[in-house]
Amino acid sequence: MIAEVRQHFRGQVLFALPYDTGIIGPPLNILRDADAVYLLWFAKLSDQPNPNKADMIAEAGRLLDSNVFPIQSQVNKPFVIGLSYPSSTYSATGCIPDGIGGCLYWTALNRPNADVSTVTLDLQQHFDIYDAMFNAVNARTWINGLVSRGYFAPVALQDKSASIHGKPAADLLWYWFPRLLGNAQ
Repeated sequence: MIAEVRQHFRGQVLFALPYDTGIIGPPLNILRDADAVYLLWFAKLSDQPNPNKADMIAEAGRLLDSNVFPIQSQVNKPFVIGLSYPSSTYSATGCIPDGIGGCLYWTALNRPNADVSTVTLDLQQHFDIYDAMFNAVNARTWINGLVSRGYFAPVALQDKSASIHGKPAADLLWYWFPRLLGNAQ
């Protein structure tokens, strides 16, 4: 499949792989043929609606080391983590309650979708999740990048969406960027 893509496209081919804390069972041959793996990360980092940041750092590290690193070491390709956490309570649980006993997927809180009144805005949890993930990623040299998914470019938001534009989590990028590049401690 990737060989056929390369006949029509000269750029790098990244294989996007969803990750929600389960064991990754990817098609290893496809990953080996790709130039990099883009891990779509909306993983459970806590059981708590308002978690402790230190616990989230530890859980992110555990997930990366026990579930992701074994695959990365087998395929020996760059891994880029694509984060997608809404600015809401329960975001770190990977299950934002839908009000009827189920879970909303993270995109349900993004624009242009209507606001979900049963979900509570939590900019601090959003910030803490991103900070936990930056800490976990920075401690692992085998991770080659981090992307904030759901970025809403047209306007800064103070809503429950995953967009960091206009939110405190955006300031973390300014802080972490030189550290991830190894230019600061």
